[in-house]
Amino acid sequence: MTAAVTHVVKAGRLIEGTGAAATGATAVIIEDGLIADVRPLDRLGALPAGAHVYDGSRCTAMPGIIDCHDHVAHFGLDLTRRFQLAPSLAVLQVGRWLDDTLRAGVTTLRDAAGVDLGVKMAVDQGVIDGPRLLISLVIISQTGGHGDLTQPSGLSSDLPRLPGIPDGIADGTDGVRRKVREVLKLGADWIKIATNGGGGSPRGGYTTRQFCLDEVRVIVDEAHSKDVRVMAHAHGGESLDMCLAAGVDTVEHGGLASDRQLEEMARRRIWLVPTLSVTQRMVERIRRDPTSVPAYTAARVPAMLEEKRKVFRRALALGVPMAMGTDAGALGHAENARELVYMVEAGMTPMQSIVASTGDAARLLSMDDRVGTLRPGRRADLLLVAGDPLDDIAAVADPGRLALVMKDGRVYKTLLDGPASGAV
Repeated sequence: MTAAVTHVVKAGRLIEGTGAAATGATAVIIEDGLIADVRPLDRLGALPAGAHVYDGSRCTAMPGIIDCHDHVAHFGLDLTRRFQLAPSLAVLQVGRWLDDTLRAGVTTLRDAAGVDLGVKMAVDQGVIDGPRLLISLVIISQTGGHGDLTQPSGLSSDLPRLPGIPDGIADGTDGVRRKVREVLKLGADWIKIATNGGGGSPRGGYTTRQFCLDEVRVIVDEAHSKDVRVMAHAHGGESLDMCLAAGVDTVEHGGLASDRQLEEMARRRIWLVPTLSVTQRMVERIRRDPTSVPAYTAARVPAMLEEKRKVFRRALALGVPMAMGTDAGALGHAENARELVYMVEAGMTPMQSIVASTGDAARLLSMDDRVGTLRPGRRADLLLVAGDPLDDIAAVADPGRLALVMKDGRVYKTLLDGPASGAV
């Protein structure tokens, strides 16, 4: 039997992920993929023979980033290119994007539709490198709703689709109950539903109500009966009221939520995943080339950006629990950390944005006993960022300043002198 190797990560400062003040020079000791100890560097003492040491004394250590809303199997907005993708190429492309996303600092990811069970198993079994995955497979949607991608031609733009992804369309209380059961049978960790339209909806916009209260109640009841939680695409208005009445667990986007709705979310500790990235990056795309998206998208999205920022600030002031999510897969992959920059621009402190992307995100996913903080007993998911992200949060989103990425005690990227990438 091969003896376990001890890893030691030295950092000039450490951000734990709980909101506690950053500490000074610190050593993180890692054994068998777990954090064994965190101690001041001047108390490190003698190391075991063969220990791998990573000297990030000019860097900040922080937990791996957790993205609670991405679509890592989204193949972009270019339909011509997507029509030309062979199914096997599509699967391999998703594997590459997962690897890129991990190396960009994301160590855990909740996929909000598109990734199937086989891809998750491939990560779990080490066939491909990527963040640990929680999957929803598909957006459960009413006929003609946000997840119904049938175009005026009669063809669906939901392509290519990974082999284990079912159709997500369901109507009526019996239909939605059957659909939840089907999605759970195929391996979903979360149930994702759409109760509003959106910027990219061919029919209906941000305030269009989709599903009815009885349907949403049945979805929540069926999921909760199997100890699975529900994430709801909801921007505001009647649809958000419906979600709160039915007992959904997380609200995705929430860009038109009223103060009354935010107050209820704060009181009931219902999570908001604000997804600023998708709106910000779509606005940037529209400014570069308005013809690169459908006309209805170009007309809707820019006005939503400032509304989302206003709601974000109100949610923060009211104490709504918030966790990081990007929803930006359609606009490219492995740039998830830009969300921290957008959250700071919208009103968070750098520390708040980091906690929303680490410790609080882990709490939303009920994984805070395993990941999200740099504490003894947690999985060794750790980043070293050159400089101090509390002074410049953009450092987290700069690949050139991401000096080390570790997941489960394995190094996937390092710009430091030390053991080769992938050493265990």
